[in-house]
Amino acid sequence: MKRRLAYTFILLACTFLSLEAGEKAKGDDEYTRFTFGAEWSYVSSFWSGWHYNFFSSEGYRIDQRGNAAGYISNAEAYLHAGYNFNRHWNLSFYAGYAGIGHYNRVVPMSFRITRYFGKNPLADRWLTFLDLGSGICIKPGPQEIVTAKAGGGWRMSLSRCTKLDFLASARVTYTHPTVTYDGIAVPVDMTNRNEALVLALSVGISLTF
Repeated sequence: MKRRLAYTFILLACTFLSLEAGEKAKGDDEYTRFTFGAEWSYVSSFWSGWHYNFFSSEGYRIDQRGNAAGYISNAEAYLHAGYNFNRHWNLSFYAGYAGIGHYNRVVPMSFRITRYFGKNPLADRWLTFLDLGSGICIKPGPQEIVTAKAGGGWRMSLSRCTKLDFLASARVTYTHPTVTYDGIAVPVDMTNRNEALVLALSVGISLTF
């Protein structure tokens, strides 16, 4: 999975470098090349499905599957750094701290490609983005997560270097929660499978310099 993601973003980077080479140099002073900033979002999980397979303390195997719809709220915060290929495209790296439904806390890391509409970087304008990445569950026996989200928003241009984005997105997260049985956490060495898929919507703000 990591290798596929890496190949995907290498291909995207090569594509946008080609676009940049074909764009005229005039107007480059209207935007900065390198960007950094912070983002905060409110996340509402509305559906999750899970599959657990583990050994009980008595030694017999238990297999549990299920799904449920319901409202669970979380928050997430990120720092990000990126590069503007031209006035329309940006590629950024995001890292932060987030909650995934009622399952666990994670440290997500992802790449986000953003498309800005309109020809004037100094004006307010619409945007859309695609975000793909991975991360680590914060729990005994940390495990990898995979996350993807797509969304859009409105960018307010406060100055040449300072932008305020209002964002909304839909997302899916594949995670590995801690399994509990009779209210007791199952040890990692007794857990064969602990998978969960979470669907969520989010709204947030991002400040970029």
